[in-house]
Amino acid sequence: MKHIPEPDVAWLRDPGASVNRLTVHSTWRSRRPLQMLSSTWQVTGVSGTAAELIKRTPLQRDFEATSIPGVLEMDGAWVRREEEARRAAEAQGEPTPDQVRASILRREFILDAPLKDASERGWTMTLTFGGFTGPLYVWLDGIFVGFCADGFIPAAFDVTDALQPMHTHEISVLLMDSPACCHGLFREVSLEARPPAHVIDVIPQASHDGTSGSLRLRVECSEASNTSTIRAALLGEAQQEEIWSASAPAGEDLEARGVGVLPWSAEEPVLYTLVVMLSDEEAGTQDTIALQVGFRDLTATPEGLRLAGRPLTLRGVRRNECDGRTGLAVGLQDMVEDIVWCKRHGVNAVAIEQGPAHARFYELADLYGLYIIGRASTMYEPGVARDEAIEAMIRRDRAHPSIIAWNVGEEDEEIRAARALDPTRPEYADTDFPLLSEVRAEELHYAPVTVAPSYSGVTVRNHMTFTPTCDLEFLCRVIEDGAVTWEYPAFLDVAPGETGFLPVAWPASGMREVSVRLSYGTGWAPAGFEIGRGVMPAP
Repeated sequence: MKHIPEPDVAWLRDPGASVNRLTVHSTWRSRRPLQMLSSTWQVTGVSGTAAELIKRTPLQRDFEATSIPGVLEMDGAWVRREEEARRAAEAQGEPTPDQVRASILRREFILDAPLKDASERGWTMTLTFGGFTGPLYVWLDGIFVGFCADGFIPAAFDVTDALQPMHTHEISVLLMDSPACCHGLFREVSLEARPPAHVIDVIPQASHDGTSGSLRLRVECSEASNTSTIRAALLGEAQQEEIWSASAPAGEDLEARGVGVLPWSAEEPVLYTLVVMLSDEEAGTQDTIALQVGFRDLTATPEGLRLAGRPLTLRGVRRNECDGRTGLAVGLQDMVEDIVWCKRHGVNAVAIEQGPAHARFYELADLYGLYIIGRASTMYEPGVARDEAIEAMIRRDRAHPSIIAWNVGEEDEEIRAARALDPTRPEYADTDFPLLSEVRAEELHYAPVTVAPSYSGVTVRNHMTFTPTCDLEFLCRVIEDGAVTWEYPAFLDVAPGETGFLPVAWPASGMREVSVRLSYGTGWAPAGFEIGRGVMPAP
């Protein structure tokens, strides 16, 4: 851990760059020792000058219990007591202009066996806060370890030198009220051990020309990796077959062309596992990480986005990751329900609102197939903290095939910074999509296939970009007096973006109805699920 300055009040004025925050990296799985530090923490509300609170935090001992991940506003008893104390203080006199409100959080823990072993071997120990609405100051065992102004993207701090040789360790956090409010630590907290030679980040650029895939891979490694070798392998969908592999000295890019893979799209979200290993002849395997990769060819034109050369029509909603019951501490089940609702209602695009969602949401979008317009945190106006929020978002999320564009605002400098970090995606400003939390109650439905019954049959329009209708069932019915009097199942193969006609010998009377149904089961709906409907009144 490099030397860092003592906590400074000046960092709160026009918040600047973080202190001791490690480089944000793509979302992956690894074999590194990891200990979760969520569950029950201690908390207390405080007010005073920032300097007083900074001095007080590592010494604070009067607490009440709270849950992490969690949202402090949902902890009713604690909030009421804090509000009563604030009003009592105000009644005694006008508060000074430099007084602030904040929360002090504390947790004790004992290193589990894998982390204890890694610590004794001299591995780098990193403390990660998955989500908070800072500014946030952190101490470990009484030693100040870092500061971050905006925590919608996880903030990791090097705490190697701060871990004291003791049985029980202690984390102290001073979380200032943000420009919006004080939500607390609304995502997971964890402690990870990184070996001396380790992967810092993996930046894959995967494309598909309609026939085969191409991959350009940049791997950033620690300084101790100078003599190491990188080996990358691409595994098939079942993770059994090795499709491609290559090796190179650490620091060099890897590149592959003509890889036999299928393209990724929201309609057919094909994913492959990319495994990156760092090794040395003497030390053997030093670090291993794995992430999901999707191959797709995305281009931006004045007319709009094109995927695999075809115009991409976005049928979307806006999503703000906030729940009425748990606030910003949104759980996995809620994310899955949002994704499944989008798939069932023909939504193929989601524009992120307010701030980046949990990393798991983007993984689900990759898996189920959704186009995502990512958005950086909107907590601060243009400045150093805002620039850092944009960089953190792009570094974490640029490996996801589901991300098709960034929303970084309209400032020229911010757009240039985004393009420098990721030249493969365009920048979009606000969309006119409806808000997901509102349309879910109204059952908004973007039919991927529309049907129009007529006297002689059914006109079928396929709005999908890549998938034909051959696997869909067109169930034609005649209804009289509320009862089905005639039924005829049929299949019709209509190419993407095309219109076809299905001849039907309808009975002479009754209301004609056509239900478009899945003839197969998926991860988001069973066979027989209706994705479109058309009705023609009785003659």
